[in-house]
Amino acid sequence: MSEFSHSTLGTLGQFFDTHNRVHGNHPKKILHGPPALRLPSPAIYIEGLISVKDFEIETGTHAPYFMLTERESQKRKSSQSTQDPLTAEFILSKRTRSQASGPLPLRSEFGDIPGFSKIKFVFASVSVARDGMVSIEWPNLKDHDNIVTSTCLLQDTAFDQGKTKKVHKIIYDGLPWVAKRFFNVGTGEGDVEITENRDQLVKEASRLSRAAYFLKRFIAEAKRQGVDIEQGINVTEFKLGIEVVPDGSGPSAASEFSLEQYPAAVDAQADPNSDPGIVIWLFEPRRSSKVKHWSGTNEYPSWHQNKLGSTLNAFSHWAYLFSQESTVFSDLQTATAINEYGDGVQVLFDVMTHTLDKSSGVGDHGKTGIDIFLKKHECGNRCSHLRLSCEGFASEGVPADSDAEA
Repeated sequence: MSEFSHSTLGTLGQFFDTHNRVHGNHPKKILHGPPALRLPSPAIYIEGLISVKDFEIETGTHAPYFMLTERESQKRKSSQSTQDPLTAEFILSKRTRSQASGPLPLRSEFGDIPGFSKIKFVFASVSVARDGMVSIEWPNLKDHDNIVTSTCLLQDTAFDQGKTKKVHKIIYDGLPWVAKRFFNVGTGEGDVEITENRDQLVKEASRLSRAAYFLKRFIAEAKRQGVDIEQGINVTEFKLGIEVVPDGSGPSAASEFSLEQYPAAVDAQADPNSDPGIVIWLFEPRRSSKVKHWSGTNEYPSWHQNKLGSTLNAFSHWAYLFSQESTVFSDLQTATAINEYGDGVQVLFDVMTHTLDKSSGVGDHGKTGIDIFLKKHECGNRCSHLRLSCEGFASEGVPADSDAEA
């Protein structure tokens, strides 16, 4: 069982331990739930309280009607004078035969939410070839008969930000995602042009795609060699979303691009037959805010006594060799999520790389960054068991027969 199985906050065993401690302190009359409820033993009866106000603030959505009293439900329904494509009615998503069994996610369509705007998006198609090359196919916004748009609810102001990107909540396909954009590419905060934001997000999408490509092959190689690694690791799902900007208007308020910036950027790439769009966002599923950092831009701890950390340490070493010594994955960080099977997984996101030609985007220190990795990386047991060459590295780390590593 995975260390984080079935919970974003702890292990399944920790959940039962907490339940056993708390359950014995409840009044006997609520131990078994309502009188009409008959559950086979052993069973756990759970009641949950949901703050409708906090739910709506956190998700940017109306609460589903089953969470409201009958009076509140009728009041809300009567306040909706028109039936909108984004009505505030929760529906369960329909599973196709190809989908795995398990709990169905709540999906919803929404009405107006304060602090959010309805924005239409189309999405680029990102693919990775067998040789690891990433290609992006852009839609033509002038092809009105064939493009498919998605109306999303985009938060007008960012709820979080890092050193380079701002993060907005967004409701996409009825589910909570985040939308990211650059506000700093090294020239100062707020000095990012529309095309700079687009170019950096394209590079980030390429990094994520390559990370997923490398990780899949790393896990397969470890399995082939019979090396024990942490396999519950994924790279975040993502989408490149392009704002559909109506004629005669400008980009969304959330983008913070001015009405002056937009026409100039459009004119600079004018094509009478094609318009791929230039106001770009990186969409990712919303996940836990609890993040664990495993490496920095130029820091590479060995994590000898942590299985996940030492696995990622070996992954960085393996990927460097697999790329023919041209790429180093850095700034590795994970958040816990639950996959479609109900298992806890660690999700990599905001991945950076150092490349020989220094072309992979913000945070790429080129050959200098690669040289720092060679100097600071310390091989662990998993590097040794995978028979990874340490030639060129400053430290060969622990011997292969050491039992100090998790």
